[in-house]
Amino acid sequence: MNIKLSKNILLAVLGLIIIVGFIAWQNKKPSEMPTVRLGIVNQPFVALAKVAIDEGYFKKEGINVDVSEFTAGKLALQALLGGSLDLITSGEVPITLATLNGEKLFVIGEISQDSFPMILRKEGETTFDPQKYFAKKRKIATSIGGGPEFFTANFFKKYNIGSSQYEIISMQPQDMPIALANGSVDGIAIFEPFTSLALQKIGVDKVFVINGTDLYSEIAIISGKQSYVSQNQKTIERFLSALQKSEDFVKKNPDQTIKIMSEFTKLDPNTLKNIWPSFILHLGLSQNLISTMTNEAQWAKDVGKVKPETIIPNFRNVIFDAPLQKISPSAVQL
Repeated sequence: MNIKLSKNILLAVLGLIIIVGFIAWQNKKPSEMPTVRLGIVNQPFVALAKVAIDEGYFKKEGINVDVSEFTAGKLALQALLGGSLDLITSGEVPITLATLNGEKLFVIGEISQDSFPMILRKEGETTFDPQKYFAKKRKIATSIGGGPEFFTANFFKKYNIGSSQYEIISMQPQDMPIALANGSVDGIAIFEPFTSLALQKIGVDKVFVINGTDLYSEIAIISGKQSYVSQNQKTIERFLSALQKSEDFVKKNPDQTIKIMSEFTKLDPNTLKNIWPSFILHLGLSQNLISTMTNEAQWAKDVGKVKPETIIPNFRNVIFDAPLQKISPSAVQL
């Protein structure tokens, strides 16, 4: 056998080894991949995460994702702090409050933003006059410990409505539309889709819908314990890369995304399509997140959610941007 032929055989064998190795890597079992235990909220704002799961983007990035579903971000946070999860989706308020209480958490990315209104039952009025409406003590249902509660506080502050003029009722989001429709509460402050479900039940003509875009917009984020994030940066990079692919899919395939989220949330596709424009689905990190969390921390001190001597941290230090900076520098606007 001549030298040239031997070299060709050797190159062919090496090429075959590379191809077989690549195929094996592509098809390796989930148990052979690093596993991320992810808690996600069963709401439309987690579309980037859900699409990444359904379209196999996490697996393509070489990680396995073990998913647990929750009805609220604060419940996912409890599981994270208890040690049963690695990363969670939630609004920013629960993370703010946990940080003030000494929990060591990192935010690794924002995945969506949306605002919601205050919905109040009419009693013969044709226009909303805050002082006249709240001359009678009102019952307002909201989700305590999350963005809706912070929004509610801002609403009352904006319209100069004293605490003696209302009673806050803590209620599960799914129960609010029925409570408003049957008159057990006078108003609700909650995120979609429960806002739209409430309007469907009671009728738009029977309520005041006071939009709150100038008061507060909830920011959905991905968070984890500082110890986990610091020790698993490569896995975090892969996780965020999958979300980046998901964002591209969502932009190009809105109808397919709505179908995926309709099956996930059990919401009627038409309802979901109607509320879809209210969500800004984007992977990033922004200065707005820092200022929002800082404002929430001051509010938490003012209303006694934390001790008066609690020091408000620099929330820039709660944001761990290195993984996102590496895969998408333009997405980081801090």
